Amino acid sequence: MTFENKNLKEEISKVLNYFNLRNFDKLILEANKILRVYPDIELLWNILGLTYQNLGNYNKAEEKFLKVLKINPKNLSAINNLGNNYKYVYDFHKAEELFKRSLKIKPDYINALVNYGNLKFETNKFEESLVLFHRAIAINNKVILIHLNLSLVYQAIGDFNKAINHLKVIGTLDPKYTKADKMLSALINYKDEDNHLDLMNSKIKTLDLTDDQKIQLYFALAKAYEDKGEFSQAFNYFDKGNKFKRKKSNYSIDKDTLLFKNIKDLFSNNNFNQLNISPSDKKIIFILGMPRSGTTLIEQIISSHNKVAGAGEINSLNRLVYKYLFNSENEALLTDTNNKKITELKAIPNEYFNYLSHFNFKEEYITDKSLLNFQWIGFIKILFPNSKVINCIRDPKENCLSIYKNFFDYEGPWCYEKKELTEFYNLYLDLMKFWTNKYPDMIYNVKYEELIHNPDSEIKKLVNWLDISWDENCLKFYENKSAIKTLSVNQARKKIYPTSLSLYEKYKPFLKEFSQYFG
Repeated sequence: MTFENKNLKEEISKVLNYFNLRNFDKLILEANKILRVYPDIELLWNILGLTYQNLGNYNKAEEKFLKVLKINPKNLSAINNLGNNYKYVYDFHKAEELFKRSLKIKPDYINALVNYGNLKFETNKFEESLVLFHRAIAINNKVILIHLNLSLVYQAIGDFNKAINHLKVIGTLDPKYTKADKMLSALINYKDEDNHLDLMNSKIKTLDLTDDQKIQLYFALAKAYEDKGEFSQAFNYFDKGNKFKRKKSNYSIDKDTLLFKNIKDLFSNNNFNQLNISPSDKKIIFILGMPRSGTTLIEQIISSHNKVAGAGEINSLNRLVYKYLFNSENEALLTDTNNKKITELKAIPNEYFNYLSHFNFKEEYITDKSLLNFQWIGFIKILFPNSKVINCIRDPKENCLSIYKNFFDYEGPWCYEKKELTEFYNLYLDLMKFWTNKYPDMIYNVKYEELIHNPDSEIKKLVNWLDISWDENCLKFYENKSAIKTLSVNQARKKIYPTSLSLYEKYKPFLKEFSQYFG
């Protein structure tokens, strides 16, 4: 198929529109048709790279970006996009090289400054990320993404006033950018604050918002009304937000039910000794459990110790398990240890610690607070036998309520439907029972309610179990300056508070599903 030159611009415009519509199959088809005739169109190779990036095919994306750079080695967009591509596959050194390369060509290139800043943020180099974001905002202080990232950094390091200021700026730049309202709601106590609540109520009534924008605003409004003790109104917005969010996924709890069954089958029916795995002798403290079960608080306590560094929710083990132990569609866990692919799990420790090396931790112990690692305790036992596992437990009704009334970026769609949430919680309980029976000396259960009521004694018992020397700083965890990137960032920087222990009773009339499952 050929195109007249006068039609070429129109055909390229159609391809770009397919990208905006996320019609990726059509985009790939039409872009390739054009490139067969006009192989040097940098824009189309670049958009193909971004398309494959969106599809999660990073090898194909890399190939397309390199095509651009073969045509034009100074194409800033392709250099920047390729840097992001390496970041997405955790090759941070190559990513950094490319961001530096683009900034050498154009020192005021905002996209590279922001992406380089994000890379520094991901590896907990917060001061360096702030420098890059401030360079970007000095060039253009009207870019929402820069303010958003600055807010995330300031929030992580505990400078909440600066975080709030940048979120408020976003509200003036684009009132429909309701993600800023949601983030702001987590940092404000609305008991004595009506201005932002009034503003959000005005937005929900008067602005023409997308479903995604409404979801953010619903959760923010719910938090505000809960602060004011108006629990019926709060639940109304929590429920709306959850229902909108759940509709966006075709998730089925059956998938996780099968996964958990396969995990138990794998570790019940196989002997991993035959794989001749050389385990790591390094010491990781895995902190895991359901979301909102106290894991951030536990990490804040432990990482206050002078021998412990907190890595946060790095999600590295989960990513590597999927890479090596799932079929090519990431749909099913391999359960036959004779399968050639499963023998590759011995590569996991090296890749895991290679990822951690980007953080430059000097401490003897490192905490990994990736919650859903509770699925992979068997692999932790095999690959990291010198590690410790802390399982955080909270009253099921309170825990499920706390999950249901929070908006998550990465946890599963089961968070947003009450029946699925309780079913997943029971899958978690069943799997933890399996692991505890199999590896009783490896797992320490911390009960959130006991920690809140008796913090000093519970913290001392925990540190003693970890078999590390006592450090008084663990009792003053609220002074810990380690960064926190989770929803609990505000609470974990305060002294232990009991107000979260009895919220369920406030919402009980609306949560018959939780009572049905948990009594």
